Amino acid sequence: MQWFFQPANFILKRELLWIPLFGWALYLMKPIAIRRSKPSKAIRYVLKQGTQRLQAGNRVVIYPEGTRVADGRLGEFKTSGAALAKHAAVPVLPVSHNSGEHWKHSGFLKTPGTIHMQIGPAIDSGQLSAREITETARDWIEQSLN
Repeated sequence: MQWFFQPANFILKRELLWIPLFGWALYLMKPIAIRRSKPSKAIRYVLKQGTQRLQAGNRVVIYPEGTRVADGRLGEFKTSGAALAKHAAVPVLPVSHNSGEHWKHSGFLKTPGTIHMQIGPAIDSGQLSAREITETARDWIEQSLN
């Protein structure tokens, strides 16, 4: 995703930055690192930092499920990405991929293979609620995975 959506900032849990080498490399990508243990603070931080990054011309990448899920399944989508899009008045671009086939939910090891990624149509954030944007994105992603 870093290659397709340059320049990009990812929203991720802050604890990932503490992993030796991996976390240090993530830090250099200037992510928006949140504390998932404090959800109300996290959403305010995402809205503030995300809007600033979008206004600077960056893309903000959010995994709406918040964590990896078992391959072929979709978890519950959170509305923070849609809330950010509404707040910053930008469209949402849904993306689906099959990376779960090569990076299992329950482990850190990855297996070789090809990851297929699909980019959906832009969703206008001006006319829909955050919940409707999230549901539209989820529906498209679910269809694309089938």
